[in-house]
Amino acid sequence: MKQVSQSEERHLTVKAVAAYCMVSGITVRRWIKDGKLSAMKLPSRHYRITTDGFRDFLERYNMPIKEEFFKSE
Repeated sequence: MKQVSQSEERHLTVKAVAAYCMVSGITVRRWIKDGKLSAMKLPSRHYRITTDGFRDFLERYNMPIKEEFFKSE
């Protein structure tokens, strides 16, 4: 597996995760608050989720993984 530096790593917004999972942003924020989905909080109070963290979340909760979504741009 290729090591990715933090500057190369893709980060997802709450909106992108919500669209992928077909849920509301409120649900994604609840997952973060409940510790189910790891995210970092920006000074602007918005969250960012790493693609690796999101993939781990999907695997842990047996949700479908769309490989094309995770391919590098």
